[in-house]
Amino acid sequence: MFLQNISKFISNYRYEQATVESITTVKAALLDFLGVTYRGVNEAAPQIALYTIDEIFSKIPDQNLKASVIGTKFKTDVLSAGFVNGVAAHVLELDDGHRGAQIHLGAVIFPTALAIAEAYNLSGREFLEGVIVGYEVGILLGKIVNPEHRNKGFHTTGTIGTFIAGTVASKLLQLDENQILNALGLCGTQAAGLLESDHGGSMGKSLHAGKAAYNGILSAYLARNGFTGSESIFEGKEGFLKAMVLDNTDYKVEDFSVENVLKDVGKVRVRDIYFKKYPFCRHLHSSIDTALKLKASIGDEYNHIENVAVKTYSVAAEHDNYHPKNLEELKQSLPYAVAISLVVGEVSVDEINQLIEFGLLENYSTVDKVNSIKNLVNNMIIVTDDKLNELYPDKRPSNVIIRLDKTFRNGVFQNLTLLPQGDFENPFELRDLIEKFKGLNPHYDINNLTVIDSLEEYSMSYVVRKLNE
Repeated sequence: MFLQNISKFISNYRYEQATVESITTVKAALLDFLGVTYRGVNEAAPQIALYTIDEIFSKIPDQNLKASVIGTKFKTDVLSAGFVNGVAAHVLELDDGHRGAQIHLGAVIFPTALAIAEAYNLSGREFLEGVIVGYEVGILLGKIVNPEHRNKGFHTTGTIGTFIAGTVASKLLQLDENQILNALGLCGTQAAGLLESDHGGSMGKSLHAGKAAYNGILSAYLARNGFTGSESIFEGKEGFLKAMVLDNTDYKVEDFSVENVLKDVGKVRVRDIYFKKYPFCRHLHSSIDTALKLKASIGDEYNHIENVAVKTYSVAAEHDNYHPKNLEELKQSLPYAVAISLVVGEVSVDEINQLIEFGLLENYSTVDKVNSIKNLVNNMIIVTDDKLNELYPDKRPSNVIIRLDKTFRNGVFQNLTLLPQGDFENPFELRDLIEKFKGLNPHYDINNLTVIDSLEEYSMSYVVRKLNE
């Protein structure tokens, strides 16, 4: 069975097998996760989640196992900490991901790993084992199911993310192969997350990450105590693949060969994850990068832009919301992402919040920059380019074309980006991630982050305490 092979890999994996590159990458990913989560925990969605968890569980007698809500002095049970930290990690649209697997990984992996590792005072080495197998299994499963899974309307971070959390929790709780198999079986029947939450302007998208962590942790604890799950939940005739991935109604279990897939178990390159610079959906980042290059050419003469054309691949072009009603919808709006880039030249959480205060999402504003952004949006077209579409998903290309009026060069400027900043082929340096952290959390003592460099030497309860100082 497919999950038996996955379970064997999880059970047998050891820290010593990790390459220096993998360890360095996941430490960078931890730093990035902390940066977005420290800032994200103050957003409305995680605050509501935290209040709700406290409301539900506050009357439960004190227990020995406690885990921290990152960025606060609040401690709660392992399940709740994983849930709230997952919501907080994903809410800003700044968490890491993987292009081929089409999934956000760190927002599920680290909330799960930190909650269990802190509560049980595990070592940094054990923590890293759990994190690495989480990335490995997540990338592997995401690449198996996509793009078909995403095209059916499922949000992989919520669905495959549940398997990921179950993987991490199973490893850190030291489940045996049979228990891991049961845990993954239970994950499969709880895997959920619909893209309509992403594009419908709701907080449901960040809920997916929190619930994936919650359900994965729950599955591992249940399996440890003898609760059974279906070992064929992934490839069975009424399992995950049949129900949520494949279109063939005549699909049979024996038709699905996992031999080639399983050759990659333990060989997935963790380094291939991407890091995000802008608080928008990843599919918009190539267009933002391109628009910022054009901004560098025209400076503050954006009022001379007569019209804008964005040619890109179909998935990105589908993010064509010209009238976002709230912050969640704005983060999925390609027209606004490009217009903000051309006018402001800085695409940060603080800048976006200020624009919203100035009336960006309202019908009327007295601020010139806001009105210039709205004017560009009204004079912008989004086009699916067949040639660029052929490059997806290996590339995420975007060609932005701006036409200027007669008083300013009377010309046409255009630029093309094949891969956004932060992908392995177009990477950030460590200093870029530190600057991102500082930009999100200007009052945080950055010296606390040095504990990540020697993570293996400490217990995770100490690490979390140090990071939360």
